[in-house]
Amino acid sequence: MLDPRIYRAAFVPVLFVLIIVAFSLENRPAPLRSELVPAAFDGGRAARMMASLSDQYPSRRPGSAGDQKLALRVAQELRAVMPKVAVRTRAVKNASTVDGSRDLITVDATQPGSAPAAQLVVVSARDALAPRSAASLSGTAAMIEIARVIALARPLRSVTFASVSGSTGGQAGIKKLVQQLSRPVDAMIVLGDLAGPVTTDQLVTGWSTSSGAAPLVLSRTVATALRAETGLKAASPLARSELARFAWPVTVGQQGPAVAAGIPAVLLSASGELPPASDAPVDSKRLQGFGRAALRSLTAFDGGAKISDASPSLDLVITRKLLPPWAIRLLAAALLLPALLAAGDAFARLRRERSPVARWIVWVLAIALPFALATLFIRALGLLSVLNVTNPPAPPGSLPFSAAGIGIMISAGVIFGLAWLLLRPLINGALTVSDSSEAPGASLAPSLVIAVAAVVVWIINPYAALLLVLPVNIWLLVGARELPLRRRWAIFWILVSLLPILAVAVAYLDQYSLSPFGLIWFILLSLAGGTPSLLAAIGWCVACGAGAAALLRATRRERRPDQAITVRGPVSYAGPGSLGGVASARRR
Repeated sequence: MLDPRIYRAAFVPVLFVLIIVAFSLENRPAPLRSELVPAAFDGGRAARMMASLSDQYPSRRPGSAGDQKLALRVAQELRAVMPKVAVRTRAVKNASTVDGSRDLITVDATQPGSAPAAQLVVVSARDALAPRSAASLSGTAAMIEIARVIALARPLRSVTFASVSGSTGGQAGIKKLVQQLSRPVDAMIVLGDLAGPVTTDQLVTGWSTSSGAAPLVLSRTVATALRAETGLKAASPLARSELARFAWPVTVGQQGPAVAAGIPAVLLSASGELPPASDAPVDSKRLQGFGRAALRSLTAFDGGAKISDASPSLDLVITRKLLPPWAIRLLAAALLLPALLAAGDAFARLRRERSPVARWIVWVLAIALPFALATLFIRALGLLSVLNVTNPPAPPGSLPFSAAGIGIMISAGVIFGLAWLLLRPLINGALTVSDSSEAPGASLAPSLVIAVAAVVVWIINPYAALLLVLPVNIWLLVGARELPLRRRWAIFWILVSLLPILAVAVAYLDQYSLSPFGLIWFILLSLAGGTPSLLAAIGWCVACGAGAAALLRATRRERRPDQAITVRGPVSYAGPGSLGGVASARRR
């Protein structure tokens, strides 16, 4: 069934692709710098503003009365520090939040620039789930102080300041703001927790809700300003973290919707993507350092070159070098090519032998059906508002696990089990196929399905296709009749092929500080909210079905006993008639 010569020959282009990829590495862009010292930012004034807002508006759940009153207070403060600028309050109707559908308010004001150039934007969120949460208001206080400084200066670019709500889940405020902003926007700085304890080294975050991230020059500019003002080094994401984020794009940071909309945006926060703890202690000196870093970044962007054309970025950072996305696409194609050619040749061989294949492909899809039904059930719960889920998902911990969560998981498990034990056997009976069949099509079908899935994924997202390189190659070899592996080795290699997907899970476990069970709950809430899209989720269900089929074939694999030799020929072969009794030999 499998021609090893075709498989081996297809690896020859991989060598040339590796050489091309090695020569495609580029230098990282240098950060923009500002020679102006942002001493005009008064950290003490910002700290007093933060304490005043926290005391007067302790309850600020998205869309609540406290949140809306605070929005009017922020508008009042912006009018006081920017008397010559119109301050607008805009309603965001029926916004999706962790508390269901709510009406939110967005406040924004634009300081005109002296030169016609792309504008800059500073955004802060004011909502919080727990009472008081002073640290979550530090960004709002810093934004008001930065607005005061910018109003006294003469910026070259227009600078828009905006206060939004919904950061605790759904990002409805910043989504609406992105739609309303006049283009072009050269850079956006989202101010998160600027006064709480530093809980991560990812102080500057640029992930997108879709595949990609903020331009590296933007992230490096803010990180350089932060180090100059505070001495803190904002770590750059490791290559494995970037690969995980690009392959499975999920972010809970406020910058995500802006980057997905094509606006270069980063989140500056002492707690990274995650919100600060409600009782996190605040430090006025830290607020001053982070606030001045944001102001220094603005002055660098104000006098620097245009960067908006570079968003969103899909460059992979490897040892301080950039690997462009076209190189990743070329590498993924080269690594998938051997298995694709070998699987296609095996399919053609079976068709010439008139061996059935289509029914076995349906058999694999029937194995994927329980995964798809469980996913559709979870998604239906989100659409029916059984769960107050959002897209993007709420930060881990915002919707804690409860008795309802146990019931949902049990229900999804029951649907999966019923489909596996009842529906799938019915389909197998209609197709007259069996899980333990030794038919050639049964061994090839999982490889064909995952190969087709890999091609589709490669077209949409080459980074996700890299996760399927090992499954596509290993499942083909394990299922080949020419490679009679024992059962335990077949299972072992199939599990090895899942290591790239496990690495993605580990990356999110580390970055979101989740336990394995917490990650499962986060994935369930993300699926219910529509992250990833339903089409992408069904596609991954098909891949899971192909993997389950390959594993099922491996567990049913029986070792072929060595057959004893019962008929022996001569030691040497002299040709026809050597043993006598052949008519042609007798005639001679």
